[in-house]
Amino acid sequence: MRNSFLRSGIGALTDLFYPPHCGLCGVWLPDVSAASGLCPECLSGVIAPPAPCCPVCSHALTGLCCPNCEGRSWHLGAIVAASSLGERTSELIHRFKYGRERWLAPCLGTILLRALEDPRIRGRAFDAVVPVPLHPRRERDRGFNQAECLARRIAPALGIPVRRWLRRIRETAPQARSARSERMRGLEGAFAARLGIGRGKSVLLVDDVCTTGATLDSCASALVESGVPEVRAVVVARG
Repeated sequence: MRNSFLRSGIGALTDLFYPPHCGLCGVWLPDVSAASGLCPECLSGVIAPPAPCCPVCSHALTGLCCPNCEGRSWHLGAIVAASSLGERTSELIHRFKYGRERWLAPCLGTILLRALEDPRIRGRAFDAVVPVPLHPRRERDRGFNQAECLARRIAPALGIPVRRWLRRIRETAPQARSARSERMRGLEGAFAARLGIGRGKSVLLVDDVCTTGATLDSCASALVESGVPEVRAVVVARG
């Protein structure tokens, strides 16, 4: 109890001398916006996900067939993006991951919460939120796993725990600059499910960005092989 009061006191003093500011424009945030980490103007400026989009991978559709799904079979039920990878989300994600500005997690978490309102996610019963893992070496270098930080922002809204049920068993080159075919080949067998995870559990995967969906589907493949019957995914932005 004493520690709780101490933490509350420190938090109050911190807000007094260093009031919360918007993670993008830096404007001072009133109490009503402080929890989101973004001012209403910046939050409203986040680009909405593509519409119409593929019901499976959320790629923008310009015709009847999804160019990203062509020739593929998915282990995922759906990938749902909270936004498109516009200037604002790109800046936040880059600063969070590579600038190590971990205080931006609430900003990205606020955006990610939008994905939970998508019909492909809303109303479904998930047993666990599972972040896409980093290779241990990369996580040590960065100091944190950005996907796990995001998972911990949305798990309370779902009332379910965050579980580290996946591990990255093979380090791969950064995927951002790889072609679609290279991504899919390079991620085969990169992930494994941890021993002892419960069979029959429904999982919600979390990551920051999806481009081709290769990383998320490789994670889903490992979970399905371990006995997980359904895997869906949410990401902050669709590239």
